Parts: sequence; structure tokens; C-alpha cells
Amino acid sequence: MLYVRPEIVTDTSSVVLRGLPFEASGETLSGRVLIRLGYPLKVKRVTIAFQSSDSRKQQHRRQNTIKSNTAMELDIFNAADNQAGYVVWPATYRSNAKELPFLFTIPGNTHESVRTAFGNIAYELKVTIHTCGFGINSWTRTQRIPVYRVPLEGSGWALSLTDSMCVQADWLGAVTLQMVGDCAAFADNSMLYTRAVVRPMKKGQMLADVGMRLCEKVRCKNLVDRFGDLRSSQHTVCEQMQKVYNPSDSLQMLALDHEQYFDLALDIPSAVAGRIQYSMDTASICVTHELTLVATIVDPHKNAHLLKISAPVRIVPKTALEASFAELPEYSKSCFDRLLLVSSPRALELEHLDHNGDSSTSWCSPPPLVYYGDYDNGASDNNSMSAVPPSYQPVFGGRGMLVA
Repeated sequence: MLYVRPEIVTDTSSVVLRGLPFEASGETLSGRVLIRLGYPLKVKRVTIAFQSSDSRKQQHRRQNTIKSNTAMELDIFNAADNQAGYVVWPATYRSNAKELPFLFTIPGNTHESVRTAFGNIAYELKVTIHTCGFGINSWTRTQRIPVYRVPLEGSGWALSLTDSMCVQADWLGAVTLQMVGDCAAFADNSMLYTRAVVRPMKKGQMLADVGMRLCEKVRCKNLVDRFGDLRSSQHTVCEQMQKVYNPSDSLQMLALDHEQYFDLALDIPSAVAGRIQYSMDTASICVTHELTLVATIVDPHKNAHLLKISAPVRIVPKTALEASFAELPEYSKSCFDRLLLVSSPRALELEHLDHNGDSSTSWCSPPPLVYYGDYDNGASDNNSMSAVPPSYQPVFGGRGMLVA
């Protein structure tokens, strides 16, 4: 069969930049190109490029939307040193493939991938096989590579992701709404859990429904309207509304005679599909997210009122919320841990050499490490300092105390 099938295999599926554009260092993007040939091919050179592919939606010819001009090209094979100017590659068929490794260093100030109504910024790897002869002289293959940005460990941005969320508002002294969450930052393709609290301050109030919605607002800094304001767009990403009924009668609304709370959950879509974007604030675009709690209150005069409270939240990649802990030492790595492992409840077995050079075994008491005294039984004298460690001698009849 006559075919040329290049394939791009990357070590990582995306590029994750750590830190703001002015503090982020370059990240590497490595992988290899697999080329399968169905017939011998005269190859001059093979190039791979990391480039931006942005589609623009211009509302006016003089107005510029968001864009990125990233382009890096690398020669992974070149037959210029050959006298003929090309190298004949034999057919590999499906069993074997020719591998060509590559390595890119992505700058830290690269714009993140984004898809909005004002334009898209996307990145791709493009491999090109340049051949000579009759017919097609170039074979290409592309693969999308998303670029994300996460906070630098220990920075103010990283610390702000761990803040809790608690928003409260009072409506005419009759009802108090409160929205409580463990964190104000959430990852895409995950569940958002929030507790809604409805606290009545006056009698006669009734609750019809309660819900929550997540909205995304995009503000383009390169486009202005006729009034000089920045153009923006807003849409609801996901929402959940829950009807509230009286437990005794399912046809009536819930009477607010005491505090009521509801555990609500939202399914945040994946950012790869483009239904939601990560929170960002760059020189050309600003993407923010807002979580809104909605409740319908019916007053004693049977008038319905729609109450809303909102709080800003952040949508970040999952890697931004995963804590990177240092490698903790394992048990038995410390000198005292090894001593506790080899010691017995009564004595510590040690090997030593006698004067004749023969090895023998002797028994001795373990060193006085700590003392757990039983003050209820009166065993608090200093002669018990040579007792076995507390891991092997539990204390009964009282509370163990550490004595220096």
C-alpha cells in the first residue's frame, strides 16, 4: 500500500506554565515523531513546529481581537549533508516505525489557550516531511496542545486558592441568605459543592425554590463599544434549581419557621470541550466566574420575591489544587526508629566481638529515651527511666505523661 503516516507522540498531553507571565520560567515539551511508510521515500528533511492557530471573529476591520503569534520550528532530520540532497527511507509498513525525538522550551510568557466569542487562541504541533520527486512533496500532521497556567507554589495567587467562601445578605430584615463553601477555587470537570442557608428573621415567610448557577464573564480589552466601554459577554455555564415543598403536604411551599439549609452541587464541564474557560486576566482578555445563589421567597401577602447573592470564584486546572508535598521520610529511616524496631519489651539484643574475634550475643537494657509515668498508680519515681519505649509498653490505669 502507498501511504505515509506521521504520528506525534508527546510525553505530556498539555503544557502547564507555573507562575504569572513575568515570573514563570520556560516549560519543556518533549516527545517523538513516528513515521510509517508503505513504500520507499526520498526524504530531504523533517521539521516539527510548535505554533499558534487562532481563529478571529472581527466585528470591524479596524478592530483587533485576541491573538498569539507564537511560532517555533525545529529540524529533527536534515539530509543537507548528503551528496544527493536526500536519503531514501525504506518501507516500514505497520510493524516498525522510524522514531525522531524532539524537545521544545515553551516561554513562560506564552498566552494560555482560550476560546471565547472574541476569538480563540490554540496551540498545535505540526510535523512536515519534505520529500523530492514527482507528486506530493510534503506530508503534514498536526496535534492540538493546550497551554494552561497554574500559580507558583507559595505565591499569593496559590494561597488565595485555599480561601473559604462565606457570603451573607439580609433582605429587609425578614430573611437572611448565606452561601458557604469550603473553597473559592474549583477545578474543571469536577463537582462544585455549596451549602445554602435560609434563615427567617420574621414570621410568615415561605420558601418556593432555591438554586445555584455558575456564570462566566469574558471582557475583551482590545474591543470597545460606541460608548467607549470594553466589550464583554456573559453566559451561564451550569445551574441547578430545586423546588421546595412542605414535608407534610407536597402541594404547599415550605414555611420558614426555622433555619433551613440545602446542600447543592453543580457539575462543572471540562475546559477542553470549550464549554468553560479557566479564570485569567491577561493584557488582552479577562475571564471571571461568579457563583450565584437564587431563592424565591413568598411574603405573608402572597407576593413572590427573587433573592440573589453572588460571590466570585476561580476555575483552575486540577494541578493548581493538588498540593505538592515533599517526600516524607519513611519509617525505619531514622536512627531512633531502627532502635525501636530491633528492641524487645525487656531488653535490646546486641552483637559484639569478644577479645578472640568471635561474635557473641549479649543482652543489655535499652537507653533511657523517654519515660511514660502512670501518676494514678504512683509510679512516678526516676528509677523507671530505663523502661522500654512507649510503643512496646502501654500504660494502663491512667494517662501517660512525658517527663523530661
